[in-house]
Amino acid sequence: MIDRTSSRSDPNANGAFVFTGLYSAANAAGRVAGADFADFLLGQTQQATLQYGPGDVRLRGRSTSLFFQDDWRQSAKLTLSLGLRYELIAPFTEAGGRLVNLDAPPDFTAAVPVLAGATGPFTGAFPSALVTTDRNNLAPRLGAAYRVKPGLILRGGYGISYNSGSYSTIARQLASQPPFASTDTALGTAQVPLSIANAFAGSIANVTTNNYGIAKDYALGRVQTWNADLSKDLSQAWTAGGGYTRTTGASLDIVRAPNRGPLGLRIPDVQAFNWQTSEGISVLNAATFRLQRRMVKGLGGSVTYTLAKSMDNASNIGGGATVVAQNDQDLAAEYSLSSFDRRHQVSSDLSFELPFGPNKPWLHNGGRAAAVLGGWRGSANFTWQSGTPFTPRVTNAATDVSRGTNGTLRANYNGDAIALADPTILSFFNTAAFSIPTAGTFGNAPRNLIIGPGSRLLNAQLSRDIRMRGNRALTIQATASNILNMVNYASIDTLVNSPTFGQVLSVRPMRSAQLVFRFRF
Repeated sequence: MIDRTSSRSDPNANGAFVFTGLYSAANAAGRVAGADFADFLLGQTQQATLQYGPGDVRLRGRSTSLFFQDDWRQSAKLTLSLGLRYELIAPFTEAGGRLVNLDAPPDFTAAVPVLAGATGPFTGAFPSALVTTDRNNLAPRLGAAYRVKPGLILRGGYGISYNSGSYSTIARQLASQPPFASTDTALGTAQVPLSIANAFAGSIANVTTNNYGIAKDYALGRVQTWNADLSKDLSQAWTAGGGYTRTTGASLDIVRAPNRGPLGLRIPDVQAFNWQTSEGISVLNAATFRLQRRMVKGLGGSVTYTLAKSMDNASNIGGGATVVAQNDQDLAAEYSLSSFDRRHQVSSDLSFELPFGPNKPWLHNGGRAAAVLGGWRGSANFTWQSGTPFTPRVTNAATDVSRGTNGTLRANYNGDAIALADPTILSFFNTAAFSIPTAGTFGNAPRNLIIGPGSRLLNAQLSRDIRMRGNRALTIQATASNILNMVNYASIDTLVNSPTFGQVLSVRPMRSAQLVFRFRF
């Protein structure tokens, strides 16, 4: 398969400024309330960035996949499902060869731009895509079902999958680099302020302004999944079961900042840049327990409880936003709870039919009451889940911005309890457990240390079909979301130097109801 895309973008053509209060308050660690706005009024910014070009980008990618699967019933008790998939996905190239990467030695003491198909001084020849093709993408699929005895079934499986969607995003970033595009990051100091009127007027020649690079041996992310499940029929109506799932990720994306030290840039004549590698890992363990009632006599439903824990050091996994590692010299400190980790979750559903009308316990002989109450069916589902974790960070800190970044600095944690016995909107967690790191140091708080708010939600639906003459029918449906009107907190402020630090910033929707009439003819 050949994938061709054409696009034109200017990610930051108007430029962006960061105000920290460096000039108004001379506060190198964090910001004094209002000092950042005072810097804006003075027309003095600590950081200015821009990025535009390169115009039309024509990317081309190729992929080939082969798949084999066979289901084998070995006996009346054992069934096997065997599959194997191979994917050969080539990184994207640009029609005019207008891709640019950075070439750097392992210790990142230097970094120089290298064009598509050229040779770098540190790692040698680069392919036309600037990333070598990952050819080791075998993905087996194994499944088994074994009937231990009537009503007791054991199932299991194993599989590998790959993240095949990374290359297009990588190519677009490689295409937005000098000399085919314009990027620049200007930094002010306490001694030499940066004016917003002419922030880029003092740009120095022979300075590398590329802001993105990727390891030449980048590999596609790989996820392995093991699962086992045991199901037991308790009676004709009731079934109980439990399962275990383990998922491990390897070659996951990590976004580093090798040119940023605790006090400033490490490499002379090279502006701050992000460096993407595939050295991330993840581990997810989940156990599930369930009880289910089949639809019998107009009533059915299920209850499921899941206990899970996920850990990773990846910058982007499970749909989360990309986060740059705080300290490039201590990547081990990035391993912590995943941003989507949810320790406990209970979900239940109920399906029912009202016991009125033909073939029902009551009013089965007809009549006006049966005409009104008969034929109604409904469902309800309830979900309770614990919260996902948040990272305590510092934003607009002068020392962080002096490294060419903003928002990657984490807070210091003093070891006190974080959760409160009675959290409120104005105080959801113990803010006294965190502080702003001193100038020239990184925060010691792990990623995703603060457990956010959980949620409770009950939804319900009631509907009925009314048959008319011919093929006409009227459907009446009433739906209610959050029917108990429970207050569910959403986002919380975990920026240590924010005036709303520790507070709830938003809540999820309250109760809503909808009545729908649908006429079919």
